[in-house]
Amino acid sequence: MTIDFHSHILPGIDDGSRNVKESVQILDNMAKDGVDIVVATPHFYCTKTSIHRFLDRRADAYERLKPNLKPEHPKILLGAEVLYNSALVGKEALKRLAIEGTSFLLLEMPYSKLDDEIINGVDVIASDLDVKVIVAHIERYLNFTSFSSLERLMNLDVMGQINAESLVHMRTCSRCVRLIKKGYVQLLGTDIHRIDRGNAYYSEGTSVIKKKIGNDFAAEIERNGKMVLKDRTIDEIVY
Repeated sequence: MTIDFHSHILPGIDDGSRNVKESVQILDNMAKDGVDIVVATPHFYCTKTSIHRFLDRRADAYERLKPNLKPEHPKILLGAEVLYNSALVGKEALKRLAIEGTSFLLLEMPYSKLDDEIINGVDVIASDLDVKVIVAHIERYLNFTSFSSLERLMNLDVMGQINAESLVHMRTCSRCVRLIKKGYVQLLGTDIHRIDRGNAYYSEGTSVIKKKIGNDFAAEIERNGKMVLKDRTIDEIVY
C-alpha cells in the first residue's frame, strides 16, 4: 500500500491547490502514480487562525472537492501540517489536528536554528500521550540549522518524513540519504502544492530510495505507513 503522508491537495485553503479543478488534476496524477492513500495536510498556523476555524475551513474545502472525486483516486485522509509555535505546547486541542483515524501529528519546524527552546517544546508535545509527532520534511531544516541540532530533534520520541522532490535533486539527495542511514526517516510524502510547480511524485522518490538505499528500505517505508494508520506506537514502528 502506497501512502503519501504530506500533500496540499485541498482546494483554496492554503498555498497549495488553487481550486477544485487543480485538485482533481493532482489526484489524477497520483492515481496514475499508484498512490493508494494521500493525507491532505493543509498548513495550520496558530498565529493566524484558531484550530476550530481551521477545521471548519478544511471541512469546507473537502466538501467542495468530494463530488469531483473518481473511483480511481487515492483515498483522502484529513490532517494538517502544523507549524511549531511555543503557544502550542501543552495545548490539548492539538490532537484534533492529527491525521484522521490516528493520533499522529505532522509537525513543521520553524525555518530558523533549532535551539533548546524549540527542541524542548517539541519534546513536551511528543511526550503527550494524546499526540505522536511526525516531523515534516526533515531534510529542509539543514538549510537553517546544524546537523547536530537536527540530530537532537530526531533523537526525541518522533518520526521523520522526507519529500520525494528532495530525493530526485542531486543537491538534496545526498542529504536525504544521510538522514535515512542515520535512522531518522520513516515516511515519505510529496508535499505537492500545485500542478505546475514541478513537485516530484511518490514513485520518483521510491525509485531513488531503491537505487541508493535498497528495496528493503522502500518496503519498510510502506510498512511504516500502514502502522501509522493503525495508530501503533512509535516504538512499535521504529524499533
